[in-house]
Amino acid sequence: MTTATTNRAAKAAKPAAVTKVPKVPKAPAAPADPAIDRLRALAPYRFLIENVEPEINGGRYPVKREVGDRIEVWADIVCDGHGVTAAAIKYRRHGDPAWRTTPMRHYNNDRWTGGFRPEQIGRFEYTIEAWMDEFETWRRDLVKKANAGQDVGNDLVEGRGLVEATRDVADGDDRDVLESMLKELDEIEDAPTRMDLLLSERLDAVMRRRAPRVGLTAYPMLEVLVERVAARFCAWYEMFWRSQGTDASRGATIDECIGRLPYIRDMGFDVVYIVPHHPIGRTNRKGKNNSLVAGPHDPGSPYAIGDAGVGENGGGHMDVNPDWGTLADFRRFVAATQEQGMEVAIDFAIQCSPDHPWIKDHPDWFRWRNDGTIRFAENPPKKYEDIVNVEFYRPHGGAPIEPLWLELRDVVLFWAEQGVKVFRVDNPHTKPLPFWEWM
Repeated sequence: MTTATTNRAAKAAKPAAVTKVPKVPKAPAAPADPAIDRLRALAPYRFLIENVEPEINGGRYPVKREVGDRIEVWADIVCDGHGVTAAAIKYRRHGDPAWRTTPMRHYNNDRWTGGFRPEQIGRFEYTIEAWMDEFETWRRDLVKKANAGQDVGNDLVEGRGLVEATRDVADGDDRDVLESMLKELDEIEDAPTRMDLLLSERLDAVMRRRAPRVGLTAYPMLEVLVERVAARFCAWYEMFWRSQGTDASRGATIDECIGRLPYIRDMGFDVVYIVPHHPIGRTNRKGKNNSLVAGPHDPGSPYAIGDAGVGENGGGHMDVNPDWGTLADFRRFVAATQEQGMEVAIDFAIQCSPDHPWIKDHPDWFRWRNDGTIRFAENPPKKYEDIVNVEFYRPHGGAPIEPLWLELRDVVLFWAEQGVKVFRVDNPHTKPLPFWEWM
C-alpha cells in the first residue's frame, strides 16, 4: 500500500465532527393521583371470594379439627365476564417451606367447594385462590364453534399461542412436554388433527398446572388448629390428691395416689385431673369449712397458690407442695398414670396467695390499695382473703404487663416438660381474651 493510499485511509477513518445536542429539560413528574393509585391496587384482583366456611370471626381465631379430619372448605366465587373460572385451596403446616394445592369444584350458582385432610398435629394455614383459566375458556369456545360448523382456523392459532406462552414460563418435565407438542403441532397440516392435539387430555393436564393465572385473587390467610381426639372428648377423674390416702389425719403422698390409679383406670377414665398441687400460702389461710381462722394443722385451700421459699423453684407455680412430694415424685406420678393408659391433667390456676414469691419480686403485677395493702380477690359480697389476682394490664387501660404474660407462658411450658399434656383452666373468663389468643 502506498503512502498516499495510507493517508487517504487514515483520513477516512477519522471520526466525523460531533455535534452537541442541547440538553432537554426533564418534564416535571406528574402529580400523585390517589384515584390512579387506588385503581392500580384494585384492578388486578378481579375475583370476589366471600362467605367462606369454615371461618371464625373473620379469620381472627383458628378453626379446630382433629388429626385425620377432612376440612371441607366452601366459598362463593364471583368474577366479571364469561370466562372459565378455576379455584384451588392452598395449605401447609405452619413452618413448612412448601405449599400443597388441591382443586376446588363448582357446586352450584357461585358456590365452590374443596377440602384437605391434615395428618399431623399442629397449626395449618390455608387460603382460597381463584383465577381466569384462559386455556379452558378457549377450549370451551373452540368446541362450540366447531360443533356449529364455523371456521376455527384462527382459533387454532390462538390456542397454539397459549401453549407457547405457557411453555415460556414452565420448567422441568412440563416444559419438555409443551415443547414437544408445539413441534408436533407445527408438523401437522390438517386442522382437525391439530384441533385433536390441542384438545387432548395430556395437554389439558399440563396447561391446568402451568398456564398463567389471569386475575389471580387470594383470600386472606386462615388457620386450622389440628389436635388429638382427646382435645374434643375424654373422661376425667378429678383427684383431690390430699384425700387419696388411708390415714384421715394427714394428706396422701404421691405414692398413695399412684396406688389408686388401677382403680381409676378400671372405671374407664382417660384423664386423671389433679387440683392445684403447688405450695399453699399461710397468710389468711382458710380453716375447716372455709373458716377465716386456720388451726395449726389446717392445710389451707390448694387454690391459694404460693409460699415463698418452699419447694425447689421458689415456692410458686413451678413447685410441688412438699406435703405431697417432690418434682421427681411428680414425674413418677405422670409416668405411672401413662403406664395405666391414662394422662395427667393439672389445674392452671392464675392466682396467688399473699405469700407467693411474685408479690415480693414483681409487685407491679398486682393491684394495691391506697393504704398500701394488696387487694384480695373479691366477687362481692364474697371475699377470698387467702387469694390475690394478677393484673394483666397497667392501670387505667395501660399496656399489657409483658413479663407477667411471659411468666405464665413459661409455667405451662414447665409442666409440659414434666410430661403434662392436658391443662384445666380455672376461671378462664376472668382473664383477657387476648391472653388466651396469644397463649
